[in-house]
Amino acid sequence: MSSFKRIEDITGHVSRAIALIGLAGLLLLASATVLDVFMRWLFNRPIVGLNDTYSLFTALVIASCFPLCIFNNGNITIRFIGNIIGPKTKAVLDCLGSLVTLVIFALMAWQLWLFTDQLARDGENTWVLNWPVSPWWRVVTIIIVICVPVTFVVVIQHLRSALRPVGSTLQIKTETGETEERTT
Repeated sequence: MSSFKRIEDITGHVSRAIALIGLAGLLLLASATVLDVFMRWLFNRPIVGLNDTYSLFTALVIASCFPLCIFNNGNITIRFIGNIIGPKTKAVLDCLGSLVTLVIFALMAWQLWLFTDQLARDGENTWVLNWPVSPWWRVVTIIIVICVPVTFVVVIQHLRSALRPVGSTLQIKTETGETEERTT
């Protein structure tokens, strides 16, 4: 097994683990919402502070999906152009698209880090529960930071595909996470 294949495997495992944690958070949030509805209906008593947790959990859940989406090439792409212009040009466009994604996530990570630092300095808390907000946003920021090396792995995958000789085959991860052979 090559070193890059090992890096790809580790990146895939880490991305799936983060997404699984995000899914667990989503299920927890949905369960709390259902419980809140029943509490309101049966006892006319909502769960105090549940609205405070929505924004915190939602940010974590959404961020936790990014690494796996990036790794599986699940982002929105315009495929029909690649079918028209040929596999080699498509591979170059995929490479450029992943480079743009890398730059965007690097900028997001940098700005989120600054934002989270500002939240910590200001001592920002939720309104009802008075929970500090910065630790939650720090986790979101760390997940976005993890997206940068994940995207770098995808850039290398696309670069390898773009540099392959015409007519050669390459194993590529699809949107569903399956591996398929593509001829360049």
